[in-house]
Amino acid sequence: MGGLANWVMKKRMNAILVVALCSIIPMMFWLSAAVLGLVVLRKGVKDGIPVIAWGGLPALVLWGIQGDATALMVLIDTFILAFVLREKVSWAWVMLGASLLAAISSLVQPLLMANLLDIVAELIQQVLSNEGETDIPSKEMIVRQAVIAMSVVQAYIAVGALFLARRWQSRLYNPGGLKKEFHEFRLPLIIALVLGAMVLVGESLGGGFEILSRAAVPALVIPGLALVHGILALKKIGIVGLVVFYLIGILVLSVYFANILIFLAVVDSFVDIRGRMQSKPSDVN
Repeated sequence: MGGLANWVMKKRMNAILVVALCSIIPMMFWLSAAVLGLVVLRKGVKDGIPVIAWGGLPALVLWGIQGDATALMVLIDTFILAFVLREKVSWAWVMLGASLLAAISSLVQPLLMANLLDIVAELIQQVLSNEGETDIPSKEMIVRQAVIAMSVVQAYIAVGALFLARRWQSRLYNPGGLKKEFHEFRLPLIIALVLGAMVLVGESLGGGFEILSRAAVPALVIPGLALVHGILALKKIGIVGLVVFYLIGILVLSVYFANILIFLAVVDSFVDIRGRMQSKPSDVN
C-alpha cells in the first residue's frame, strides 16, 4: 500500500478519487479514511477539507439512500483525530478524542440511522422469537445496545485508519517514526484519570451512561499493548516474544487479558515504567 500512499500524495485529485471510490465499496471505507488521515497529517486541515468534502460525497449519498452513515461517520472521526494528532503529536490525545467521539456519536446515531436501527432491532427480535427465546429484549434496549456498539466500533475503526495513515507517513517521510511513537506511547496521568473516571461512571450508572465505559476501555487497552511492545523492544526481544505474549494473553488469560492491559496502562501513567527501565543503566554507572 506504500505505492497507493505515494500516489495519493502527488495530487489532491488522486486523494479525492480514492476516498470517494473506497467509501462506497462495501467494507472498504476504512481505506478511504486512512487516505484522508494521511492528507490531514501531512498537509493539514486546509488541504484535508476539500478531500473530505468531495471525496465524502458518495458516503453522504449512501447514507441518504440506504440510511447507513457508517462510512460518513468514520471519515468525520478520522478527520478530527488526524487534526488532533497533527496538532498534539500525541496518541494519548487521540485515544481520549476517540472515546469522546464515540460518546458523542451515540447521541447522533439514533437521529442519523433511525430506520436502519429499527429494522435491525425487529430482525433480532424475530430471530430470537424463532429460536424459542422467552425473554426477548425490548426494541428500545436492542437499539441502545446497537448504538453503543456502532459508536465505539466506528470511533476505533477511525483510530485504526489513522494508525495506517501514520504508518504511510512514516514510511514516506520518516522511516521508523511510527514504531518509535508506539513504543513510547504512554498516557499522561490526567488523561488516564479521565478515562478511568469514564469507566467508573459508565459501569456505576449504566443505562445511557454505559457508552462512557465502553468507549474508554479500548483507549486504556491500547496503551497497555504499547507498554508491552515498548518493554520487549527495550529488552531487544523480537517477534518471538510478541507472539508468545499474544498467545498467552488470548489463549491463557482470555477474558482477563484486557483488564491486565488496562491495569498496566494506568500504572505506567503513574510511574513511567519504560522511563525507569531506561534510567537504570545510567544509575549503575
